[in-house]
Parts: sequence; C-alpha cells; structure tokens
Amino acid sequence: MSAINVVKYYFYKGMIPKDPERLQKMVVLAYRTARDRQIYLKAVLIRSDIHDTTSINGVRQKDPKGDHVTLCYKDAEHISADSTRRRKGKHLWPSTDQLEEAPEIGYGDFP
Repeated sequence: MSAINVVKYYFYKGMIPKDPERLQKMVVLAYRTARDRQIYLKAVLIRSDIHDTTSINGVRQKDPKGDHVTLCYKDAEHISADSTRRRKGKHLWPSTDQLEEAPEIGYGDFP
C-alpha cells in the first residue's frame, strides 16, 4: 500500500523563478534531496538559487564543497507544532506573508 504525500514548496517573496523550467528544476532538486535523506516532508523553503558561497566561522567565503542550494524542510511534526527554528535571532522559516508558494508541480517516485 502506498500513500500520497502532498508537499508545498515556498520561496521568499519575489525570489520565485520566473522561468517555469527553472522553477520545476528547483522543486525537483528539493524533492530528491529530501527523498535521498529519507525525510517525509510536508513543506520546503527553497531559500536560495544555486550559489558558491558559505559562512565558515562567521566569515563569508567561497564554499570549498562547491555550488549548492540552501533549503529548509518541515515534516509533519514541525507543521503540527507550527515550529520555526532560529539562527542568530532570525527565523529560518519566516511567516507566510514573507513567502510565496510555488504552483503545484506533480512529482514523485513509483516503486
């Protein structure tokens, strides 16, 4: 037996890709990353486009691991508790008025 898991994908307001193909690629990347890490997610905040910088010991610099995308995930536990984590006093998952939901894109795996 299988179940359908509906996942919502968010971007910061004004940061959603204008190109539908790029948008789909970002969503697929987020989905596959969660799947590979075996996270049964409910929502994903795609916090950045592809970039090659990071903060190491508080210093912004070129990421030695290379290009990456910054993602935040919420699973059923996070959703039910409406929890947000903080880093340096900032919410990692901002309020909904600061986010833009991506259009629904059907994506999944078949056994």
